[in-house]
Amino acid sequence: MRAITTLLLLICTLTATAQTVEQIKGFDSKYYYELYRPYPAEYRDMELTKAPKGYKPFYMSHLARHGSRWHAAESSYSFPLGILESANKSGELTELGKQLYKDVQRLATDANNRYGELSPLGFEQHQYMAERMVENYPEIFRKKCHIDCKSTTVPRCIHSMASAVREISRRVPTASIRMESSDKNEYLKAYAGLNNVKQVARPLSDSLQRAYLPCPEKFLKRIFTTEQKFDSKEFMYTIFMLNAILGSTPLEGINNLEYAFTEDELAAIWRASNIRRYALTGPSKAFGHAIVEGIYPFVKVFINQADNAIATGCEQASLRFAHDVTVIPFAAILGIKSCNIVTDDWEQVSHHWRINEVTPMGANIQMVFYRSKRSDEILVKILHNEREQILDSKVATPVESVFYRWSDIRNHLLSQIK
Repeated sequence: MRAITTLLLLICTLTATAQTVEQIKGFDSKYYYELYRPYPAEYRDMELTKAPKGYKPFYMSHLARHGSRWHAAESSYSFPLGILESANKSGELTELGKQLYKDVQRLATDANNRYGELSPLGFEQHQYMAERMVENYPEIFRKKCHIDCKSTTVPRCIHSMASAVREISRRVPTASIRMESSDKNEYLKAYAGLNNVKQVARPLSDSLQRAYLPCPEKFLKRIFTTEQKFDSKEFMYTIFMLNAILGSTPLEGINNLEYAFTEDELAAIWRASNIRRYALTGPSKAFGHAIVEGIYPFVKVFINQADNAIATGCEQASLRFAHDVTVIPFAAILGIKSCNIVTDDWEQVSHHWRINEVTPMGANIQMVFYRSKRSDEILVKILHNEREQILDSKVATPVESVFYRWSDIRNHLLSQIK
C-alpha cells in the first residue's frame, strides 16, 4: 500500500496543473462553500413525476445530513485569527489584510462556544424540508400516520430531527411520532469504513490536497506587507473554509471573504479540497470499497424497516438524521450517478463527483414506496436532495420513468452487502 501511495503522490505532483480551472470558474460561486454549502434553494421546487396508473405512495424511507452549522473545530477560527492578529500588532497587514483581520475576528467571536452546533439556517432547512414532505406526499403524512425518527447522539443531528418533527407535528397534529437519539443508532454514523483505512487514507488525501493547492505567494502579498513564516498553504485553505462556512452561518455586514482571492485561486482551492474529500470519504478506487462497507449496517436496517412497513402497514415514514459520512456511501451504493464514480484518476474527480452536490448541508435521500390494488409489485422512486433520480443501469432498470421495482433495488443492496 505504501508503494501505491507513493506512486499516486508522484503522479499527482506531476499532473497537478494539467486540468484548467476554467470549467470550475464557470460554476456557481456557491460551489466555493464546498462541504458547507447551504441546502440549495433550487432543490426546493422540483416538479414531481406522476406515479404509474393505480399506484399511490404509502411509505417513505429517508436519510438526511444535519443542517447548516458552525465549524466543528475551534482551530478553524483560531489558527487564521492568530496569524492575522500577530501581523496586525506588528503593522504587517495591507489594507485588504486589515479588512480580512476584522472579518475573521468577527467570525471567530460569533462561533465562540458554538463549534459544530446547528445554526438558525440549519433549523430552517429541516423545517422546510419536512413541510415539503407533507405537502408532496399527503397519502403518507396523513392524519393517523406513524413516523419513526432516529438520529445520532450529536446535538446538531438531534436538533435537525427536532426541527423536522416540530413542523410535521404542526401540519399533522394527530400523527404518532417516535423520536430516538441513542448509541443504539451507531450505524447512522457509518464511520467504520473510514476507521478501517484512515491511517493510509488520511495521509494520502491530505497530501493530494496540498499537491493540488495553488501557490499561495500572490495571495499572501495581498494580505501581508512582509514575508511571513507559517504554513502558508494551510493559512490560505483555512481562509477559504471560513468563506465556505459563511454560507451556513451568515453575519450581517460580511457577504463573503472572496475578496481575498482571485477567481483562479478559488477554483483551484475548491478543486484541491474536493479531491481530498473524495479520496477520504468517497467511493474512490483506492479506498472506496472500505468506505462503502461502513454503510452496510445502515443498509440492513434500511431494508428491514422497509420490509416491515410493506408487510404490516404499521409505519408510514422512517426519518433518519446523520452526517455527510452516512449520506456519501449510501448515495454511492444506491447507484446515484453523480455520487458513485469510482476512479483513482484524481484529475477527473471534479468532473464527476462534487462534494457540494453530493452532500451539501441538509443533504438527503428519500425513497418513496408505492403500491397498487391491481398488483403485488411494490414500486419505489429515489430522490437525492429532493431531485428524482435515474440510477446507474448496473443497479436496476426503471419500470416506468423514475419508478423502480423495490425487489430490484432490494436485491441490488443485498448483493452489495453479502
